[in-house]
Amino acid sequence: MTKKYHNILLASALICMTSSGLYAESNSTKESNVIDIVLPTAPKAPEVKAIVPTVNLIVEGKSVSKTAPVEKKVKEENTSAYGIVKAKRYPPHYFDKKEVVVENKKVEVGEVDNARIAAYLQAPLMSEKDVISKLESAGFSVLATYKIDKKGKVTSIVFTDAKLVSNASQPTRGFAATLRLLIDEKNGQISITNPLYIQKAFMQGKYDEAFALESLSRIRNAFEGLKNSKDVVKFIRLPRYKFMNSMPVYEDMIVVGSGTNAALLAKAHASKKVVFEQKLDNGSVLLGVQLSRRTKKFVKKTGYQNSELLPYPILIEDGKAKILDPKYYIAVMYPLLSMSEFMLIATVPGAIEKDTNKIFR
Repeated sequence: MTKKYHNILLASALICMTSSGLYAESNSTKESNVIDIVLPTAPKAPEVKAIVPTVNLIVEGKSVSKTAPVEKKVKEENTSAYGIVKAKRYPPHYFDKKEVVVENKKVEVGEVDNARIAAYLQAPLMSEKDVISKLESAGFSVLATYKIDKKGKVTSIVFTDAKLVSNASQPTRGFAATLRLLIDEKNGQISITNPLYIQKAFMQGKYDEAFALESLSRIRNAFEGLKNSKDVVKFIRLPRYKFMNSMPVYEDMIVVGSGTNAALLAKAHASKKVVFEQKLDNGSVLLGVQLSRRTKKFVKKTGYQNSELLPYPILIEDGKAKILDPKYYIAVMYPLLSMSEFMLIATVPGAIEKDTNKIFR
């Protein structure tokens, strides 16, 4: 064996011995499965001694040393300024507010209730004599009594006073110079036009609430047992009240005669259709006229309960005789009128215009 070959054998033996040792050591570590980790000890924080300052008090040249107490000052904050109280959020000055007591005012009959107004005030049936007596005791004067039906079971009474006349003596406001009362034996009641309703509808922008309430108060005091009718309208709608879109409103009056006021008044009386006449302070005249026998029968279809709209009003003013457009006047006096009921009297507005126009020919 050569020296070179001998060295190779020795090297191989050493490698085998080394591998065998490494494997044994690895198996030993795997079997124990324990790793020791040594942590360093945490350094101890140095102790710091607080130095309390000494306060020198000098009194008349003498020095007195005194240790001042250490006080922790805490700034007090007014948390109410931020609206925070007991972990709840409140607006500023929430607890400074005084309790507001709302007084529930009683709504009387005839007054605006929940933004609505009744067109009529109703009471148990009474005689014509008693009705007139009560109206006069309340300061009103009766202009006319008018039988609506042939049998005289339904009677319209037109009444007014100096205040109503004066208040209505303004351009195109003369229709507000009177009020109406209906003795309705067919329905066993009387029905009075509500002054607030009529004044708001006919006086338009000239409506005076205090004045209307005063008239209403007198009626309430004169008639016991009054209640609101079912004919109710939103109060704010009355100045522009109309049956439906494209229908006429209060100011859409129809001229049925022209000439001087005196000439028009003379023609009206000559027709023998005038039921009442009320002169206004501004020279105008309000008339109530009969319609033809055939035309006035429309109240059978619309209902006798609101038939005090007759006799039909005509205002003579500034050389013109004007009527409220029947499509408006019937609608505002019958606020519960349905479309089907209105269609039943479709020819009546035209007939009313013809009847009133004949008076001034």
